[in-house]
Amino acid sequence: MAYKSSKRRPVEPIGPPCKKTGYNSLPEAEDMIRHIQETRHTRQLHTYQCPDCGLWHLSSSPGS
Repeated sequence: MAYKSSKRRPVEPIGPPCKKTGYNSLPEAEDMIRHIQETRHTRQLHTYQCPDCGLWHLSSSPGS
C-alpha cells in the first residue's frame, strides 16, 4: 500500500527577508557605490549591514 497524504498544503518558497540587493561584504558594497558614483548622478550613498539577512545594502539615508 502506498502512502498518501490526506491533506495537501501549498509550500511557500523561501525567499530573502528583505527586498534590497544584498552584497556579501562591506568592500563589495563600497565597490558598487564607487561604480554608481562614476557612472550616474545620484545622492550620496552609504552602506549598512542588514539586521534581518546579514548582508550589506546601499542606502541614501545616512542613518540606515
